Amino acid sequence: MSTTGRLLVSVADGHVADDVARACAAAGLQVEKVLTGVGVVVGTCDDPDVLRGVTGVAAVEPDREVHLDRDQPGPA
Repeated sequence: MSTTGRLLVSVADGHVADDVARACAAAGLQVEKVLTGVGVVVGTCDDPDVLRGVTGVAAVEPDREVHLDRDQPGPA
């Protein structure tokens, strides 16, 4: 899978986000942000599949925009 879009890399339990970010950078991720509090590394990479093999990576997903419909009622 080849892409140049922004990716969200989830850090696996028991791993440190900054360490995973460094390992992902060595594997080709251009790190934009490390969200330590939520365990996510944000960046771009030509080959996201290679990131899935990095120790401490739980998941690699494309970054997507989410819109909330304010006209819809909330949960009851």
